[in-house]
Amino acid sequence: MLLLRNDDVREVLDMPTTLRALRVGYADLAVGDAAYIPRIDLYAPTGGEHDYYRFGSMTGACRSYGVLATRLKSDIVSWPDGRTEEKYCVAPGTYSGMIILYATSNGEPLALIQDGYLQHMRVGGSAGIGVDVLARPDARTLGLLGSGGMARTYVEAIMQVRRLEEVRVFSPTRSNRDRFARQAVEELGLRVVAVDEAEKAVRGADIVATATDSMGPTFDATWVAPGAHVTCVTRRELGQQLLDLADPIVQLGVSTVPYGAAVPGMQWPRGSLAAYVAGSPDERRRIPAGRGTERGVYPSLVDLHTGRHPGRTSDEQISLFVTTGTQGLQFAAVGGLTLQLARERGLGHAFPTEWFLEDIRN
Repeated sequence: MLLLRNDDVREVLDMPTTLRALRVGYADLAVGDAAYIPRIDLYAPTGGEHDYYRFGSMTGACRSYGVLATRLKSDIVSWPDGRTEEKYCVAPGTYSGMIILYATSNGEPLALIQDGYLQHMRVGGSAGIGVDVLARPDARTLGLLGSGGMARTYVEAIMQVRRLEEVRVFSPTRSNRDRFARQAVEELGLRVVAVDEAEKAVRGADIVATATDSMGPTFDATWVAPGAHVTCVTRRELGQQLLDLADPIVQLGVSTVPYGAAVPGMQWPRGSLAAYVAGSPDERRRIPAGRGTERGVYPSLVDLHTGRHPGRTSDEQISLFVTTGTQGLQFAAVGGLTLQLARERGLGHAFPTEWFLEDIRN
């Protein structure tokens, strides 16, 4: 059983490698050689007045890499201004997310992987795949909303599939967007300009990417140019006006148990992710409700791969790729390749596998 921390993962997982793993995973899914369980959350009161405990899990299996992955998240969450979500584990600034890999050949526990770096890479890589299949081939400019880790991997992935000539980045804090632009110029060799309004980033851009922690729409859909491609980190960032304008709309796949399913006790609070919620009525009211715009079901990436959906058919269409869904499969594919490469490099900390086995039938 191998423990891989974020620094180990960073040694072997760059964006081309991430894209390769994801493409293998989706090729498996298209022919029935992969499967996934969508995300389900559980909320429990912390005893505090303004926050909630949230546990999330998602699982997937990928035949090509011979693994099953389950990803576990443990967070204290709050929504202090109603516009963003804050989270931590133990204390602000620390987090707990783990990926457990098992061999599908014999059930052997293979690895325990910190999820932070891999999570950012797989989300950015998914957005890149969406750009590759839906954006115009001549797309050259990117309007980027957000300046955190997800925004960085979005740029890294998109520049792998389109020849970017300019990135315009906006985030509300000037120092953050200036820092992002400066680092992207130095490390990625792109022309990156920090702008002081979201509209300046979006208008005229061939590709619009929103990678924020916002609880609501991050831009006005009328700013989006005909023929542009739009992608997001969460459905919360999208407004109804964009959903009305966009055609085609494609999603990675199912991200959670569909809204309204007849599952006893299941609810769809923040982000419309399926969840079970403990607590008093007053406590439960702290959790923001999901919006209708977060509940749509659209053709999937596999529908494009198998020809069941044509994708973009005109240079004038505004395409939208909803970069949510199939999370468990992504962790299996990217985690499976990461484990292979880490073993080749001798990375990680090994524990006796016997520690994770028992002789009592469960």
